[in-house]
Amino acid sequence: MSNLSQRLARLRQAGPAPKTVKPGRDFFPVPSVLSEPPEPGWKRLTEGVWERSIESPPLLPDEFMDPFVLPGPLRSEDLVFYDLETTGLSGGAGNIAFLIGIGWQKAGRFTVTQLFLEDYPGETALLGRYTELIDDNLFQVSYNGRSFDSQVLKTRFLLNRMPPLEPPQIDLLYPSRRLWKQVLPNVTLGTLEKEVLGFHRTGDLPGREAPDAWFEWLDGDSGRIGGVFRHNADDIVSLARLLVHIEKWGALEPGAGGNGIGKRPSGAVPSARGIARQWSLGNLRRERRWLEAGWAGGERLCGRELAVRLRREGHFQSAVAIWEKLNESGRDFSAAVELAKYREHRMKNPESALEILHGLESLPLSSRHRGELEHRRRRLERKAAVDSD
Repeated sequence: MSNLSQRLARLRQAGPAPKTVKPGRDFFPVPSVLSEPPEPGWKRLTEGVWERSIESPPLLPDEFMDPFVLPGPLRSEDLVFYDLETTGLSGGAGNIAFLIGIGWQKAGRFTVTQLFLEDYPGETALLGRYTELIDDNLFQVSYNGRSFDSQVLKTRFLLNRMPPLEPPQIDLLYPSRRLWKQVLPNVTLGTLEKEVLGFHRTGDLPGREAPDAWFEWLDGDSGRIGGVFRHNADDIVSLARLLVHIEKWGALEPGAGGNGIGKRPSGAVPSARGIARQWSLGNLRRERRWLEAGWAGGERLCGRELAVRLRREGHFQSAVAIWEKLNESGRDFSAAVELAKYREHRMKNPESALEILHGLESLPLSSRHRGELEHRRRRLERKAAVDSD
């Protein structure tokens, strides 16, 4: 931020820039023009904006016929992957996208196109070119784009008095969190690259350093801006690979041990509960099968969710069998409370329900759970006292 403050101070000292009006077009300030591209392969799109494209072999199947995280059967041509590098790492009207990366697959090639903002006055041209490249009907695939990238773009369009694009969003952060939150220490894209995709970047400039690298560029130091370009392009490629990887997990049938039957993708194995949660958004039959497989494989969270569904369906004995298995040592708060409810309301036996709750107070409970436990115990004690009279 100090770089920006220094830049603004220099501009104030220099005084107002002379206005330059080009015939036949509305006036807007003309940025400084570089005689050389920021790196080989870039071409000047217009004043203030550079563009380059990187082609590679295809990364996606031609079609996704039985989607897991996608909203329906889609051709790869219906998808566009995008990622921004911005002047800040949080939201706000002052956050500007200085690099936009876009990836798509057509005619058997996967292409990453990047738009680079040379200086602030070129932002309108940058957004205009982005509009030309993006079809509003395509599904935009991102990682945390729903909460961050798309909101930054929307704000910048509005501040530039341009109608914002609002294409449908597919954010891979959420399914990744469902699948691997219980397995990995975190679900950043970098962690997923290493632990799930088996991809290790070398010499990568971390995304958190991108804002400083651009401010250095504005001050005439281009030393790190190339690292930002490569980081952004790698992010786009990783998005495409991650989507394919997740869809492969969705194509598997659940096995008795909670793992998928078939050719399993390499890398960290997601939890059966995570796969079930993802299927709960579109296929309840598959959700149920993964819960059953996960419980058979020893995933306690699968057992808890499966028992709740059995109770709702009226299969109380099957639900009780799961709760009793979970609470064999008397140390499972959730299962013990469910058993107490069953004995109190279905069996009409408050004394037996009280026995189930014995010892739960020694568990590391939240204040809410402690309050719930105490309230339930007092009510059961009153019921038991009435029954004994």
